[in-house]
Amino acid sequence: MKSFYSLLVFLFLMLLPSSIFGQEDKRIIAKIENETIEKQLKIKAIVTNNTPTYVELNYLLVSIKKGENGNLSNNKQSGKFSINPGETKSLSEINVGLENKDALKAFLYIRDEQTQKLISKDSLEINQNFFNKKISQVEKEEAFELKGLTIDDTKTKVGRDFYDMFYIQYSQIPDKNSSSIKISELPARGTSGQINIEIDDKVIYSFITNPSEDYLTEQLAYTLRYIKEYNIRKNLIKNEFIY
Repeated sequence: MKSFYSLLVFLFLMLLPSSIFGQEDKRIIAKIENETIEKQLKIKAIVTNNTPTYVELNYLLVSIKKGENGNLSNNKQSGKFSINPGETKSLSEINVGLENKDALKAFLYIRDEQTQKLISKDSLEINQNFFNKKISQVEKEEAFELKGLTIDDTKTKVGRDFYDMFYIQYSQIPDKNSSSIKISELPARGTSGQINIEIDDKVIYSFITNPSEDYLTEQLAYTLRYIKEYNIRKNLIKNEFIY
């Protein structure tokens, strides 16, 4: 329990806007560049320091590919780096084989090394509509093999922002249940929608969408708590049948 609350504190600090770098001036700019050569997609993480100071940061670059047959695969690269004023630096590259009917999402997150505050991010989507199809049986089998698999079925920018926040945090948890987690979004009254958190085809938590970053951070903390509680209950039931 103590480690879980420590995780929430870390999450809250990571997602707060940074007063050092500003909220909207984009003085530290994260950018994903991509190039396709003979069905090979090269994803490159780039950062530019438009501040007048030398800074020490860290990055996380993640790519998720969905093949035409429904198989899912992912790559992750991370590390620390320093960057001088006015400098543009290439941080990392990921090469992915990509067919015409494959879909891909990539995320780049830049954080301050000392405070761990998220200060810049970028994303890339290719054939996004393929991610929104209903999960096939092939995907369900793949989900069993890939612990901590998450599936994005959101429809709006707010939904995608929440999924990005969830994915970046959940992917760093070392001990995950083998079940896949689906983040889906349904229309609701007015301009709001409803986000559902699903495990084993069961909705374990829902909330109404709101673009406020503080609100999404709070909902992310609740989501992680309900996922943990669900997994604890599931393991207890499973252990009842072990003699």
